[in-house]
Amino acid sequence: MNDRVVFDFHMHSTASDGTYSPREIVDVAIAAGAVSIAITDHDTVDGALEASPYAKERGLELFTGVELNTDAYDAEIDILGYFWEPTDPKFLEMLKKRQEGRIVRAKKIVEKLESVGVKVSYDRVREIAHGAVCRPHVIEAMVEKGYVSNQKEAFEKYLGLGKPAHVPHDKITPEEAIEYISRAGGLPIVAHPGLVENDAVVEKLLQAGAKGLEAYYPMHSEVEIRKYIGLAEKYNVIVSCGSDSHGPKRKKSFPIGSMSAPVSVLETFRKTLKQTYENYRSA
Repeated sequence: MNDRVVFDFHMHSTASDGTYSPREIVDVAIAAGAVSIAITDHDTVDGALEASPYAKERGLELFTGVELNTDAYDAEIDILGYFWEPTDPKFLEMLKKRQEGRIVRAKKIVEKLESVGVKVSYDRVREIAHGAVCRPHVIEAMVEKGYVSNQKEAFEKYLGLGKPAHVPHDKITPEEAIEYISRAGGLPIVAHPGLVENDAVVEKLLQAGAKGLEAYYPMHSEVEIRKYIGLAEKYNVIVSCGSDSHGPKRKKSFPIGSMSAPVSVLETFRKTLKQTYENYRSA
């Protein structure tokens, strides 16, 4: 079955660093023709849980997801986790601690910015953030004061790896992120593997227990998509499809529903996620 369908399993709401509210995401996804979505906010499932009743009311399939960001192997490596039901208390507690760590990180970034003459207040950053505090909220405060004109400039001058106000994520490895998700009955998938820029590392993560690769991704070429489908087949894991949308005015943000994939990819994802949850419940 090679018929393609629009579905999107990687996006962010105002619960983290997206610009659409969880309800707005549902409306935008339906307007884009998506038949299934997952909200994958940074270190929180609040956005997905908030959107779930509205998605059901509007007839849109919605899965609960989360994105765990890590720094390892000289790169930023992101692990997506998907849940049939996110109920594991230890996992939810870990997410809470990660959100607290984001507050500490944002304050350190503000301090570093001030040391190089960029004066923004953490109080303003907190006002901008509706949920988990993320770097785009710091950047909004920088843009307001005229220090930078957009996210790209902010990362290139101040916040990117090796720049004067860069502060790494709290100490969690991608392997640990995979383990956290797996222990909670979730399905861990390596986000945008092409952006890791090291396929040996991608394979290492599959060997560590990742259950899939986000092969269908806007910044992947057709050659890369085929490569990661092949790599998934090699390790007998699934592939996924996502836009990584953060909504309007975000760096490299692609529209919700801007990717499509064979319907078999969606069916395999759904079946694998449900089986993962049933295995977790019966363990």
